[in-house]
Amino acid sequence: MGDHVRIGHLNIIRGGDLVSLGRYSELIRMNEINSIPEPDAVNPLDPRFTLGNGSIITAGHKIDFTDRVEIGRRSIIGGRNSSLWTHNRQRTLPITIGDFAYVGSEIRMAPGSSLPSRCVVGIGSVITKKIDTSGWLIAGVPARPVKELSAEDQFLVERKTRPDLPDDV
Repeated sequence: MGDHVRIGHLNIIRGGDLVSLGRYSELIRMNEINSIPEPDAVNPLDPRFTLGNGSIITAGHKIDFTDRVEIGRRSIIGGRNSSLWTHNRQRTLPITIGDFAYVGSEIRMAPGSSLPSRCVVGIGSVITKKIDTSGWLIAGVPARPVKELSAEDQFLVERKTRPDLPDDV
């Protein structure tokens, strides 16, 4: 756990080989971050969870890290009730979210999916694969790049996630 990490009420973190909470990261409340491997997994598991420096997970999200989950620097899992799942019964694949990403409420990420840096993910989106288009609004079921972020949108993605965040984070 890095310096100045905040962990709020009723968060559950259990299992896995490694949980890493970067400097100035924050788990606000009622998040469930689990690694509970299936005994019948058919591929090697890498149960590690990494929350990047200055990143925030808000409320009521469920994150399975039976395989690796990496959330980049100064990213936000916003709103409520999103789910990130790395396993599908017997097979696992990692999930990644790039730096400076903003992920809206009630999104779903399937095993093997990833989001690029500097993106915004719309409410209710379902990410089923690797998306490479940085600097775009990503939305839909299944999710896809919808429109390039404007200067105002870029400001929202790049602004500090916490008022006490130093410039080097």
